[in-house]
Amino acid sequence: MRDEEDDYGPPAEFGVRSSDLGSFIPEGSYRPVPIVWLTAAWVVHSFALIVLFFLLFNKSAIYTLLITAIVTFWVTHWTFGRGMAEAGTGWKVATVVLLAINWLFVAMGTYGR
Repeated sequence: MRDEEDDYGPPAEFGVRSSDLGSFIPEGSYRPVPIVWLTAAWVVHSFALIVLFFLLFNKSAIYTLLITAIVTFWVTHWTFGRGMAEAGTGWKVATVVLLAINWLFVAMGTYGR
């Protein structure tokens, strides 16, 4: 046991740095994970589709469907460019399915116009 060390963290030669608050709060860097990309895509997509749906409410339904489909493609491209392309297959499928469901809600909303 080392008596000279009053910090209860690992030795410095292990390469683990700690913050000023103590070794129980290790410093780390942000590493995005697929759930973050999926959530960001869904939030941006949902907001964009809601705004476009109401902005294009008095236009023909085909304009609404085409413009929101382009936005859906752009959000998908943006998400996969951020890192979703390297994620697991399940995350990729979930992303495409959720964005498609969002777009289908817009399609159902424009059905009666």
